[in-house]
Order: sequence, then structure tokens, then C-alpha cells
Amino acid sequence: MTPDPLDPDITKLSGWQREWVKAARGEVDEEELALLCQSAADIPSPTGCERELAEYFRDVMTSAGIDSRVQAIDERQANLVTRVGTGRTGAQLLLLAPLDTAFAPGPEDAPWLGERPRADFTLPAQRYGDKIVGLGAENPKAFASCALAAALAVHRSGVPLDGQLVVALVGGSMPVLAGEQSSRRNSGMHVGTQFLLDHGQSSADLAIVLKPGYSVVHEEVGFVIFRVVVRGSVGYTGSRHKGHYNNAILAGARMIGRLESWFAEYTARNSSGQVAPQGAVTAIRAGDGTKPAFNPATCEFWVDLRVNPRTTVNHVAGQFEAIVAELRATEPAVGIEVELVAGQAGSATPADSPVVTRLVRAWEEVEGRPHVPGKPGSGLSDGGVLRRHGIPTARIGLPMAAEPGPFEGFSMGVADLPAMRRLVDLLVGVVVDVTTRQRAELCEPPASSRGDNR
Repeated sequence: MTPDPLDPDITKLSGWQREWVKAARGEVDEEELALLCQSAADIPSPTGCERELAEYFRDVMTSAGIDSRVQAIDERQANLVTRVGTGRTGAQLLLLAPLDTAFAPGPEDAPWLGERPRADFTLPAQRYGDKIVGLGAENPKAFASCALAAALAVHRSGVPLDGQLVVALVGGSMPVLAGEQSSRRNSGMHVGTQFLLDHGQSSADLAIVLKPGYSVVHEEVGFVIFRVVVRGSVGYTGSRHKGHYNNAILAGARMIGRLESWFAEYTARNSSGQVAPQGAVTAIRAGDGTKPAFNPATCEFWVDLRVNPRTTVNHVAGQFEAIVAELRATEPAVGIEVELVAGQAGSATPADSPVVTRLVRAWEEVEGRPHVPGKPGSGLSDGGVLRRHGIPTARIGLPMAAEPGPFEGFSMGVADLPAMRRLVDLLVGVVVDVTTRQRAELCEPPASSRGDNR
């Protein structure tokens, strides 16, 4: 690539690059994008069962003449790796999006979704004008579809890449723990991304992760999950007035109420930069409905605490142990045990890293205004795994829809097609910017400016 002689700043897009971006965006087929997303949503892909979806996406991309291969993890779980361009002198950009949904269709996830789930948590997916509604239609199916649509556009336009675009759609992304009886104990918690990097894809120069939030994010939380066991005494309703009554469910409820207040204190104490780590009690188990006259000796509950990248997992565990010590002091008649069952550190990429600055520039070019940082977040992505492997990583998601979806509150199942198109246009701009350059043009900032975030 020859720099634009009229522009002394080599880091900006040259005239040729701007023409290539325009040409690639002209190859985006919005109806194809809609079909890709709806078809993907119709294929169930709960964590650990993503292989069928990976095979569908592979067939779409290979039919377009693009190198696309399923990377099997086991008989049911897989990644998809798609490559555009063969250049080895230029930079390699990795676009990464998950394949798996946190929930499965049907009665299995009734405790979370209810016995009659809303349309955005069920299948088959439906299209209503510019909206696709169904389980996982927005997260992750729209993100995966946008990444592949960008690859298709760059391929069809014939942009001469000095480097290479790699689109990796990964299984096992969701923070899901396998059940105690499962023989597949390692099917979630970003296992697909770790497998990807361990099996040939650790050479990326820069990476972009597609997850919710339409602002450029370069810092992300980790997490710590605790199992808390509250021990009381077995009791019978008919005799609770005759002697010792130490109901573990009641004690557990009091502790959960105190923790709910403490979570706000935890967030205030641990927020900085782009993150505001949250906490929640996410599950509880006690007793048995088949024995409704008896209260159990134990009550278990699980706590999810998010971790600031400037805080260690051990430090967060220490903060939790401190509040548990307070609970023990207020509940001397019950036993309280804590087990740390899973944890990953937070991670960050320097704000002046090329992947961050170029993603911001593409955002501003698409939006026609200065980049607007989002509110400090507490959401997880596979970016932490990439950063731990030394790959500078930023995150971006879908814009807010011009018309809101039909559901209030938490939803991952409403994909807005105009918003998807804007994300594809943004990704095309970054792909051309990065992969039509030599690696030397994308060198990392000096180590002195990086701190200890990498």
C-alpha cells in the first residue's frame, strides 16, 4: 500500500483505502444479513452444543468461496475459523464472536425463563419488519452474522489485503458451569477461545470482540463465583414451637438480604475506568417440595462478583470473606462455609493501542460525530482470554435501535437489522484500515505507556 502523498499522517486512511471501504460496504446485502441471522437463531446452540451452528456458517462461507473450517472441540462443541486474504507481510486482524446461548429452548431452563417464556427466549425465530425475535437472535447470533457479513463484503469487493482477516466464532463462551453429574465439566467459561488460541490462532496482531454495547471498550471485568453453604438444623413444622428451631433457609434469606445491600458498597469501592463491577446472588438450593413439612439442615446459594482489571481475584475473595465474617458474627447459631468455585481476572488494553484508536475512528466515521464512551460496564467477554495471550483487544457491539424492541428489561433475543448494518459498516472500515497495512504501521505503543495491563 502506498501512502496518500497529500496526507502526511500515515496512520490515517489513504484515498485508496477510503475507496476500498466504500466498495466493500457496497457489497453488503441486507437481506442476506437478515437471513443469516434468522437462520442462525433457528439452530439451537446452548453452551456445549454449538457444532451444528458452526457447520451451518461454514457452509454459507465456503459456498461464497471463502476458506472456512469447523474446529471441533468434541462431538458436540466446535469453533468456526474463517479467513479472508493470504497476505503475510501485513497485519492480521481477528474478529471474534460467540456461538453459544446461555439458555436452551424448552423446559430445561424454566427456572430462569419461566414456564411460558417470552418470544425472545423461544424458537423458531420470527421476523417482524426490521426485527428478528428469538432465542439468542441478538446475542450472539447477530454478532456472529455481522462478523461474517463483513468478511463476505471484503471478499466480494476484492480489497487487496496485505494482511489477513480471521473471523473466529467460538463455542463455550458463556459463563456457564456444567452440572455436577455432567461428564463435560469444561464446556463453558470461554473454553472455545482458549482452544482456538491453543490450536493455531495465537498469531493475531489485533482483535475485536463483538458483544453488547455500542461504544469502544478496552477494559473488561473478570469474575469470581462463590458457593455459600448455610448450616442449621432439620426441623418439622408441627414441632417448631416445642424446642430448638434453626431454619437454614431463614438464615440464608437474612444473609442474602444483607449481601444485596453490600453489593452496592462493593461496586462503589471497586469501580474505576471503564468498569463498574457488580455482584448478585444468582441461585439458591434448599429443601425438597416433596417433603413440604420439613425444613432442611442446609441452604446453599451462589454469588457472582465481577472483578476490576486493577484488582486481583484474591483481593475480591478477601473482600467477600470480610462480609461473610460479619454475617457469621450476626448469625452465631448457624454455620457458614464459602467455596470459590470459579474465577478469572479482569483485563485491559491501553487506550492508545492501535486496535482501540482505529475502532474509535471507524465508529466516528460511521456515526459522523465524536466517539461517545459508554457507561462503565460489568459484562464479560472472551477479551480477557485474548489479552492474557498478549493480543491487544477491544470490544464493540450493536447500536441502539431507532425503535425499541417489544420487551422490557433483560433480553438477548431481539436483533435490529438497521443496527446490524451499521455495525457491519463499522467493521468493514476497521478491517480495511488494519489489513491493508504492514505490521510496522501498527506497532504497539512503548512499554512505558502500557503499564501492567497486558
